[in-house]
Amino acid sequence: MIPFRFIQCGDLHLGTPFKYLKSLGKQVDEAVNRATYQSFTNIMDFAIEQQVHAVLITGDIYDSEKHNLEAQVRFAYECERLSEHKIPVFLVQGNHDPAESWAAKISLPSSVYVFSSTQSERQPLYVKNKVAAYIYGISTSNQNRADNVAQQLKPWSDDPFSIGIFHGTVGSAGEHETVGPTTLGELTASPMNYWAIGHIHKRQVLNETPYVVYAGNIQGLHKKELGPKGCYLVDVNAKGRVTLQFHETAPIRFEQVTIDIGALGSTGDMVEMIRHKKEMLRKLKKQVLLEIVLTGEGALYELCSQDEVRQTWLEMAQAEERNKFNFVMPFSIVDRTRGVTDWTARREMEDMVGDYLRSYDTIAKLPAVERASTIRNLIAERPESKRLGMYQELLTDDVLLDALRRAEAEGARCLMGDTDED
Repeated sequence: MIPFRFIQCGDLHLGTPFKYLKSLGKQVDEAVNRATYQSFTNIMDFAIEQQVHAVLITGDIYDSEKHNLEAQVRFAYECERLSEHKIPVFLVQGNHDPAESWAAKISLPSSVYVFSSTQSERQPLYVKNKVAAYIYGISTSNQNRADNVAQQLKPWSDDPFSIGIFHGTVGSAGEHETVGPTTLGELTASPMNYWAIGHIHKRQVLNETPYVVYAGNIQGLHKKELGPKGCYLVDVNAKGRVTLQFHETAPIRFEQVTIDIGALGSTGDMVEMIRHKKEMLRKLKKQVLLEIVLTGEGALYELCSQDEVRQTWLEMAQAEERNKFNFVMPFSIVDRTRGVTDWTARREMEDMVGDYLRSYDTIAKLPAVERASTIRNLIAERPESKRLGMYQELLTDDVLLDALRRAEAEGARCLMGDTDED
């Protein structure tokens, strides 16, 4: 067969604002606003540099059915750049930009092939005017998002190499919406040689024979999407052997660091430790948005528990990043510290505090999903819960689990009073 190479990327979400962030200054805000566009431009530059034979985009080019006009213009422009280098684009639409929403306000070059959402389609991938592979794809629409669309992608037996492309969920959806649900077993049982899938933002190779690949999103959009983001460069040799190389293209990284307060004795120590953590990340030579998590037990516990103090530390750390191109900008300092108490011994005492801590343990030892569900049920049983009204939607699993974590020490200390006297 003919060797070839392609790029797999997806979940571009062009023009999407970052979540959980307030203004962090003009320079950072401008970098954030252009981050998705810059990452996509970097992918196109990489495709041209590597002289790939195709770019595969696995859905969610845009973030919503109402496409940002700037995003459409930029996407079309980048596709035109590829067209000038005779690099075709094969793409499917995702649940954020389903087929019905693609009004042709900005025309795309003829080198861009958008797979239908009503039936699977087969398209040749040419190398020097000869077919090197066939690409099978189906887009997401509002009608088929609950269907197992992967079942419709059936490669022909005489294909030199076959690639399946769709936007969907393989196995458990986790925190993502279930779209085009299928299983890893179904995909690996297929004679397809390579599966390129979008929707899950975490980069992962689910299987290698055949390859089942999520490239993840091209730019982290919130604090849970940590680390490098970009695309895969995929090489297929003359024997059909596949090799993958990840290439980072995102201009901004979300990162998280922890600081154990055990060895810190003063505010000065805290400020210096935050500065140290930032300098370690600055070695990445990337723009970084940083969440700092305070953990452990120590003398600074009382200060760490006060919002005003943490905000002061945050503002001091942010001020040091003003006007730096490769900024390491903290956007949050989270308190997960504990005061110095022998909680193991405290649990064994036969008093109200001991009873409270042992009751806490019965919930805390449950799996995360069961923990959140149990807390939610306890809230629902309380008559006061009716007063929450629409605000109940704000009680996400993360909020409930964080409240549970804080309840161990804070609840026990409230019962103990200022001193733990028997």
